[in-house]
Order: sequence, then structure tokens, then C-alpha cells
Amino acid sequence: MFISFYFPLLTFSYIRQILTSQNISKMTFGNYIRKLREEKQLLLREVASQMNIDTALLSKIERGTRMARKEQVEDLAKALNKSKNELLNFWMADKIVNMLKDESNITEILKKVEEEIKNLTNKKQQL
Repeated sequence: MFISFYFPLLTFSYIRQILTSQNISKMTFGNYIRKLREEKQLLLREVASQMNIDTALLSKIERGTRMARKEQVEDLAKALNKSKNELLNFWMADKIVNMLKDESNITEILKKVEEEIKNLTNKKQQL
């Protein structure tokens, strides 16, 4: 399954809203981290250095031409002094939106995913 337990069910409404709206170009993960970086007046190379990645890679992540890995999102949270869970949730939602944006039955898919997550959560609580 492509969703981890750290992904909250509340975010499904956010994903549905983005996917079913006419304008899919809502703020993406890359745009969000660029906004955070610029608000903190940090240079791309400074954040990339703290993450131990190439400046070009961080630039691609910000522009949305490359998807960050989970470890990189965790490093970004540290470098930008943001909650790891907040950035991971935004990142995962962005991944799901990109995965489903061209599908015709988005609502049905998300309902099924939500059911599966609830089942997994219930099983986890029973252990």
C-alpha cells in the first residue's frame, strides 16, 4: 500500500478538494517549501547544504520537476525549522494528487483508500 500510517484521514478531504477542483495548481509541496525558505530568507544553497544534497536537486524539488524522498522531507523540516509531520503530510498529499490527477474516478478511489486506511488503523489498534 502506498500510504503510511502517519498520513491522517483528515487530509483526504484536502486531496478530494484539489483533485476535483478546476484548478489543480494549488500550492504544491515544492511551492510550499520555497515559500518557507524565502520567508526565512535562506538561500537555496544554504538549505541544500544543511540537507547534504546538491543545490540543483533542491531547486528541482521546489519547481516540482523532481519528487523529494521521505528522508529529504525530514531533512527539509529540520533545515526550515518546521514540523516533520506537517511537511510529511503535505508531501504525501502532493504525491497522491500527482498519482490520481488524471483519473476519472478520483472520489471512488479515495473512498476506497480511506476505507483501507481505517481497516489498517483498526487492525493496528487491536494488536
